[in-house]
Amino acid sequence: MKREKRLTRKERQLIAGGPKGPNGPVLRRGAGQTATLSDTRLDPGTHLHCVACGKHLETVGEARERAAAGLGAPLWAEVACAHGSVFHACLGCVPQARMLLEEHDRTGNAVRAASAWH
Repeated sequence: MKREKRLTRKERQLIAGGPKGPNGPVLRRGAGQTATLSDTRLDPGTHLHCVACGKHLETVGEARERAAAGLGAPLWAEVACAHGSVFHACLGCVPQARMLLEEHDRTGNAVRAASAWH
């Protein structure tokens, strides 16, 4: 009895909608969408850290309270990679964070984020 032919990994990826990763489709977020504050599944105690220097920025709960009170813009920025994942960076570290994400997009490796500190 002969075994059935199995699909290769690439054939399975094509059936599932194309390859994932740096060569796959680029997902863009709409203007004003944030992955952290609008996602109600996130724990309010989750800490946000700068991807470039590791500095503690604030917790998700603090960011939501500040936004609800209308206290102005945060002192950090959200930087997205080509895959659509959102990372946080101090305003002074945005250029370095963009370089880290460009390397991540180019190589497909994990983002080389700095160690978190408070």
